[in-house]
Amino acid sequence: MGALVLATVMSAGVASYGWRYRDEPSGRWFIALTVSAGCWSLFEAFFLLADSPFTRLLWFVLELVPAESSVFFTLLFALETAGYERWVSRRTAALLAVWPVLTITGAATNALGVHALLWKSLSFATVGGITATEIVLGPLFWVDVGYSYVAIGTALVVLGIHCLRSRQIYKKQALVLFVAILTPAVVGAVYLLFPFSPVNPIAVSFAATSSLFAVGLSRYRILDISPIARDLVIERMADPVVVVDRKDRLADSNPAARALFDASLSSLGSPVADVFGVETASALESGGELRVVDDNGEARHFEVDRSAVTDGRDAVRGHLHILHDITERRVRERWFRALTENASDLIFVLDADGSVTYLSDSAAQTLGADEDPSEVRSLARFLHPDDEDAAIETFRESLERPDEDATAELRFRSSTREWRVFSVRCRNLLDDPVVGGVVVNAHDVTDRRKHEQQLETFANVVSHDLRNPLNVAEGYLELVKEAERPDPDHVERIEAAHERMGEIITDVLAVARGGTVDERETVSLDAVAAEAWTNVETGTATLDIAESASFAADRTRLLQLFENLFRNSVEHVGDGVAVTVGATRDGFFVEDDGPGVPPVDRPKLFESGFTTATDGTGLGLAIVRAIADAHGWSVGYEDAADAGARFVIRGVERDGDSDSAQESSAASSDDA
Repeated sequence: MGALVLATVMSAGVASYGWRYRDEPSGRWFIALTVSAGCWSLFEAFFLLADSPFTRLLWFVLELVPAESSVFFTLLFALETAGYERWVSRRTAALLAVWPVLTITGAATNALGVHALLWKSLSFATVGGITATEIVLGPLFWVDVGYSYVAIGTALVVLGIHCLRSRQIYKKQALVLFVAILTPAVVGAVYLLFPFSPVNPIAVSFAATSSLFAVGLSRYRILDISPIARDLVIERMADPVVVVDRKDRLADSNPAARALFDASLSSLGSPVADVFGVETASALESGGELRVVDDNGEARHFEVDRSAVTDGRDAVRGHLHILHDITERRVRERWFRALTENASDLIFVLDADGSVTYLSDSAAQTLGADEDPSEVRSLARFLHPDDEDAAIETFRESLERPDEDATAELRFRSSTREWRVFSVRCRNLLDDPVVGGVVVNAHDVTDRRKHEQQLETFANVVSHDLRNPLNVAEGYLELVKEAERPDPDHVERIEAAHERMGEIITDVLAVARGGTVDERETVSLDAVAAEAWTNVETGTATLDIAESASFAADRTRLLQLFENLFRNSVEHVGDGVAVTVGATRDGFFVEDDGPGVPPVDRPKLFESGFTTATDGTGLGLAIVRAIADAHGWSVGYEDAADAGARFVIRGVERDGDSDSAQESSAASSDDA
């Protein structure tokens, strides 16, 4: 009697523990199985305690309900747990339940005397307080026994197959369920062949079954993830799965892992470093990123998801490693990195507060960010002070209208300490889970703005400076047409107007071509200066060559540079101006003995269209700067020693400089 009570209590306890898994299919069948087993043990106890033939017969019949249900639920639980859940449906359950219902109905009608299919005679006798049952079994009973053992046998077969397939730490989990279901089946078979107790031993054996279930639940967590169904969970995963035990031995792997590392099942139990290599073993241990070269020589990248496998006592039994293929992501990252590193545009990502969360390499190089780009938190120190308000307004506009791009033109200080103009476009991607910020793309339009200014200058020249001599020529041409005998003075004025238009056109073309240099050749400073002097109407002006030098330059463009400097001196000082040309350490200079340039005019001296002469185009010195820039030189203004104007060209590499550098390098090598 105590054994039946113990079996009932243990079954109830296991069922209550499994209640937390009631939402899982296998959990529902498990609860039904343990409740049925507990009721079987309880009803057997009531049967033994019954004190009248009618009560005993009643409990004898009622005991068949949990008995038949236990068989039914055992089969369904085994199928669900072993990974054959596709066989467990409402239709399957209904078909499997037909026989148990017929058996229970047959027992009730047999007890009422309607037939004698389950038992032919049934009597009870109490000897020494123990109720003994004398029964002559009918044919339907043996059919029911056959059904029960077919169902239990099927359950054991599917569990046995998966038990054999399970390896290492999974085998114990699989074995617990197999033995728990096998125990009452074996006890029942022995009892049928050799009745050895007045008490139904199957009901008593549920104490052992419940104990095994308790061990499986508490130590191996058989209902958390069905370990028997690892064929579905792990074997069929596309991601490689590797299980390593506490001694760093390969405990398990799925087909994807074995194919990736060209391993076999025979390698189970071997050290991971021997099977997969030291690098892979280290990556698995650290749980970082793993790089594997496949048979085709292509590199694949995997992110290792590492988690501990613990038992019911929270002791670590090993580690489970799932390798997620991130090759495509790494390829996209390399593509994006190469794109941003080689792009001329500046790319920033700002958060909702305007702080920098990403700065492209091109932006860091262009702006001259000395520190780690990831440490740059604000763009304010790169912005022109006059553009800060416009930048803030553009950013605020992108926040307020996320569906539209906000644009502006802002000036940023470059690594060369000059202000460059950028066309800025802001795209609000704060809600994008990948970006999570405002993307700022800045395209350098400095050169375009300069060209636009040049075009504007050209337009002014055409509309104003070129129109003046044209109007003069047209006016005197009308006078010539109206006169019977043309006045020679009128013809001379027409010729002078045409010459003036030719000069203006030449200057405009020179500025337009200023950014180009043809093939360079070695030139002599004194020879080019002397030739340029003869090309300019200098009147009584004089030229003095203080010191000559040789260097590489486009001779035609260099002649234009000197011609414009000479013409500038003659136009602003007069015919008697004395002009001096000489070489410097890194270039040359052209100076005159005139009054020089007032300080207020010096900042605009080389701008297109700026002139202090009444008939000047303002393009002469702009041509000088354009030619110097095209050669990679720089031009500046200084006061001459005698207060005249001095224009200095710097950055010119003399022919002797490179030879001297080579000789110095060779000498150093010899000394070494």
